[in-house]
Amino acid sequence: MAILTNITDLEEDVRDLINESTAGFWSSTFIQRQLKKGHQVLSTKLKLSNTIWTATLTTSAPGTGEAQITDNREIRLPSTFISIDEGGVYYNDDVCSPTSIKQLKHNNKDWLNEIGIPRLYYLRGDMIGWDKQISAGDKVRIYGIKMPAELAAGTAPFDGDYRTVGYRYLIVDYAVAMCWKKKNEMNKHDRILTPGIGTFWIGLKDMKFELLNNADDDYRLVKK
Repeated sequence: MAILTNITDLEEDVRDLINESTAGFWSSTFIQRQLKKGHQVLSTKLKLSNTIWTATLTTSAPGTGEAQITDNREIRLPSTFISIDEGGVYYNDDVCSPTSIKQLKHNNKDWLNEIGIPRLYYLRGDMIGWDKQISAGDKVRIYGIKMPAELAAGTAPFDGDYRTVGYRYLIVDYAVAMCWKKKNEMNKHDRILTPGIGTFWIGLKDMKFELLNNADDDYRLVKK
């Protein structure tokens, strides 16, 4: 049976490890906030949870399953989106290849006025755009990596990905270190959370190697 199955179970493990001299010294609100932060850090760095986002383009305020066109050629990616993965980007079921605004401008100074069938896409912050002007009613399909659901009483870490069960302790380690930081016990905190050498970061590297060894895990990062 798996342990550390949800935020309640994770909090219990944190309290066991910090060994409170006074019961309830750290509030559940504080501990659970740190657990959620640790979960988000791991999720962002590891990029594990796959998603396929499909949307119909519109020029008005978007509804469910829609994306609003900006400047004739761009749409905003979902707020949970971390990166585009090997599955790629499709416009009306035609695959598009990655490029950059710099490359588009280099090849054609009037590229903003180009119309036709989009064949290339680029990323600009949390926006995705195409080499041609896009049209309402067209559809896009984007394969990528998303932020998993926020930890809750009935929500397992990393959307319940069975591969991560043995690494859920890293979320606990993060929260324990933040408890020590709040208590100004920085010598303990630093052993876990010092970038590059802390046990949390070493565990993250092990997790990345084991779970993403065959994946281009930095593919088309969405830079917020």
